[in-house]
Parts: sequence; C-alpha cells; structure tokens
Amino acid sequence: MKKRVVLFLLVSMLFLSIQISSSDIKIPNFPKGRLRIYDEGKELIIPIEIANRPELWSFGLMFREDIPLEYGMLFIFPDDEDGGFWMKNTYIPLDIAFIDSNKTIFNIQRMLPCTDENCPVYYSPKPYRYALEVKAGFFERFGFREGSKIQILF
Repeated sequence: MKKRVVLFLLVSMLFLSIQISSSDIKIPNFPKGRLRIYDEGKELIIPIEIANRPELWSFGLMFREDIPLEYGMLFIFPDDEDGGFWMKNTYIPLDIAFIDSNKTIFNIQRMLPCTDENCPVYYSPKPYRYALEVKAGFFERFGFREGSKIQILF
C-alpha cells in the first residue's frame, strides 16, 4: 500500500512539473495588501493584489481561472489616468470600480471575459487615480456603490 501511495505521489509530481514547465504563462509577483471598502455603516476588508507599475498594470488578472468573491486587484497610478481597461486573456467576468484621488468610487462597470483579438475597452467617464477589479457581482452582493470609499491597508 505504501509503495502505491509513493508511486502515485511521484507520478503526480512529475505530471505537475511537466504541466508547469510547458506553460509559457508566468503570473507576476504582485505586492499584497488589504483594502477596506466602506459606506454608511457597512464595511468590508478584503485581501488585494496591488498593480502599481506598468508591467503589473498591463498584466492585471489575466490567465486566472477564478478568484474568490472577497478578493481584488487594486491598480494604483501616480497621477490621474484616463486610459481604458480590457479583458484580453481574462477568463472570469469582473466588476471594475473607478476611484478618484479622494478614494471615492465614482463609476462601476461589468467587464466580460475576452479571448479574441478584438476585445472591447472599458473606459471611465472621467480621470481616475485608482481602479479596483473584483469578481463580477461583488458590489451588488456587499451593497457598495458609487460614493463608497476605500482605504488601502498594507
């Protein structure tokens, strides 16, 4: 019995190493933190990955099979930004909240997965300093909306 278990583990490890080594996709090592979202007596603290550099901004949540509902990626920009977001190679529907320099959410949009070459681009109606991507349905589930605020906790 022990030999079978050891053999199974060795074969499993070999299979996993072949799968990993054959993959060209390397998800960058994003800084981690926590984010407090609050509004009129309710608050939620979630773990986040932080995209604070150009190479992290462009990679975002691409190639993720899934993320927890209470999880997100916070894009932090040094100045107000007006560029759009797209869902190229992003496999799960996301909600994006555009956030101003006072850390107030002013726009929320649903973004759909895209594996085509011509993916739609999602733009904010005005410049933003932060953008928060979370699993689709997050804002409805927890009751956060335009006007809600964030606080970054490291």
